Amino acid sequence: MAARRVLLFSFNYPPHDGGVSRLCAELVAGLKRKGIGIRVLSQRRHGPGSRIPSVPEERVTMCRPLRELAALRRLRRTALNLVIICGLWYPEGLLALLAGARPRVILAHGLELRPTRERWRRGLWHWLMQLVLRRASLVVASSRYTADIVRISAPGAAVVALPLGVDHRRFRPGDRRAARRRLHVPDDKRVILTVSRILLYKGHRLVFQALAALPEPARDTFVYLIAGQGRDMPRLQQDAEALGLGRVVRWLGYVPEADLAELYRSANLFVLCTRENPDQPDIEGFGLTFLEAQACGIPVVGTSTGGIPDAIAECQGGWLIDQDDLGALTAILARLVEDPEEFRQMGRAARQRVQSECTWDHYMDRLIEMLQMRGIPIG
Repeated sequence: MAARRVLLFSFNYPPHDGGVSRLCAELVAGLKRKGIGIRVLSQRRHGPGSRIPSVPEERVTMCRPLRELAALRRLRRTALNLVIICGLWYPEGLLALLAGARPRVILAHGLELRPTRERWRRGLWHWLMQLVLRRASLVVASSRYTADIVRISAPGAAVVALPLGVDHRRFRPGDRRAARRRLHVPDDKRVILTVSRILLYKGHRLVFQALAALPEPARDTFVYLIAGQGRDMPRLQQDAEALGLGRVVRWLGYVPEADLAELYRSANLFVLCTRENPDQPDIEGFGLTFLEAQACGIPVVGTSTGGIPDAIAECQGGWLIDQDDLGALTAILARLVEDPEEFRQMGRAARQRVQSECTWDHYMDRLIEMLQMRGIPIG
């Protein structure tokens, strides 16, 4: 069977930001490095488009209610003799199905597969999702957890779990002191870091509680850097103040993509204690920030929820704790005060693991192999 070129169909593509956008950009760059012909169909947005100028792009005007129709017309003209990889099952996957484009590969991340908040639309939404996933040539899930959601939601769908990778060339160890100087953080502080949207389910409150549980002399050695924006920031700021952490917690707000590696390097420990509620759609489908921190030589702590266990190898660069396990997190922070060398060693192990098995090159090799096994050669 002749190798096919690839069309990435994603409305979440640079200059759009977020995790799906980052994955799509890395997918395009990685396949191009492999010498595979690839083009992009996305939406027209303000700002620079692809970070890869030599990759052909087509942009459609996204003006509701005509955005799906415009994309569908363009898709019908461009999808012939291509493998179409859809950034999400909706709207891209549904449009590809309606256009009759085959073979279709759907990327599955986690959050978009969970029940909608509006109960009145859950039945229709689930039916559409099941239709798109079952009729896809392959569903590529970002973690084993996400693959299980696909199997439960759409029995019979062809799904594989392929944990994400990280750009280990951009995210790499560096000068911690220089990174701290830019943030005006003293060298003698223990810095813990969270990079995420500021939402309750992300678990910032558990970190506050763990810091507050430390003896005051130990607590005063910490700086907790929080990067991100979100609707729950005012509420969480009140929580931090109520626990007496006003001098410990620093809210950095939005941090540009270009500055993330430097931010990770400033830390002794990265922490993200995401919670899972079966009645809510919020979940960590994988947690790319865990890999980014580890690639910078920073050990990580995460909860055993969602797809996080695929991003952290216990005691090979980080620790997994149970959801809401305040005692376990407090103990880890106490060890950071007592034995910082343990964390330096864990950071080196984290970097080694990333280089050996978690880069985007590893991801691309596995993706190409999985497509080949499904009779979808690309080249």
